[in-house]
Amino acid sequence: MSRTYKQTSLEHVDNRKYKPLIKWAGGKTRLNSLLLQTADLALESLNVKKFNYYEPFFGGGALFFELHSYEKIKNGYINDTIPHLISFYKTVANEELQKEFLLEVKKLTNDFNNANSDTKRRKLYGEVSKNSGWVYEFNTLWNNKTPQTNKDKIKSAALFLALNKSGFNGMFRLNSKGEFNIPIGDKTKIDFNEELFKITSSILKKTNIFNNSYEQILPPHKKIDKNNSFIYLDPPYIPNSKTEYFTDYSKEGFKEKDHNKLADIFHQLANDGYKVVLSNNSNKTSKLKYANSKKVFAYEVMVSRAIAKTNKGKRPPSKELLVSSFSLDSLGLKKVKT
Repeated sequence: MSRTYKQTSLEHVDNRKYKPLIKWAGGKTRLNSLLLQTADLALESLNVKKFNYYEPFFGGGALFFELHSYEKIKNGYINDTIPHLISFYKTVANEELQKEFLLEVKKLTNDFNNANSDTKRRKLYGEVSKNSGWVYEFNTLWNNKTPQTNKDKIKSAALFLALNKSGFNGMFRLNSKGEFNIPIGDKTKIDFNEELFKITSSILKKTNIFNNSYEQILPPHKKIDKNNSFIYLDPPYIPNSKTEYFTDYSKEGFKEKDHNKLADIFHQLANDGYKVVLSNNSNKTSKLKYANSKKVFAYEVMVSRAIAKTNKGKRPPSKELLVSSFSLDSLGLKKVKT
């Protein structure tokens, strides 16, 4: 089987039709070229043209959508613990809600783009009054419950997209009360790509979408055919320092004990012969947890993050850890010694 993605450039990836509909902290668009080659090696090893794809920490789904553009996914199984995100994806996937959703998104987009001052945009977003604006409406819909009616689902999903487009760096975060609390960004206009929306909807409507703890779509909780499947694990990153950029999304966070549990599951999957790849920050802690096994292959790569800026602009590329249950030596990556 020929190496399908070896010459893929970042510019090529960015220009694909199949890319994330939303921006997400930790998004893998910048790493996709390498991850595509990794997935291709899994296909070669499995000796199949398409595989079942499992991603328990889905987020923006950059790799998932890119693999669909190459028609490499037979069946998709995606999961995230954030109910707001999964409700958004399920609404996008629902053909019956598509017309009303598009109307609502266009209305919100036009309202923002027609606001001709920072004050008007801040008022619309919800920073002028605590009892009005998009943030207030969104948090009201999610006040200790998941939107149930189609009307509420559509409104929630449209607001989710509008807040993602207009909020600071496209970030999503909940405070200790479970409320969205990201400030407005510096955009004066936001865009909505209807063609990309329709492509995303067509993909998601044939995808199995879950809102569970990550382990619920992995063995032993879920039976997976190891001879025809690829698992990508992209958990919240282990910070390089106490002051490092945003890595948590929910009020619970993803703590050290959670990484310890995931490391055990990852190593068990590798021992059992599954094609599984994990990415994280490359630091002493992550290497000890995830790369400290003779059953895995660990590598260090340089990557720029989708959401990682200093006050002076973009952060310089950082070191990222890529750990696989199968060898990636043919990609010429720097090996990690443990």
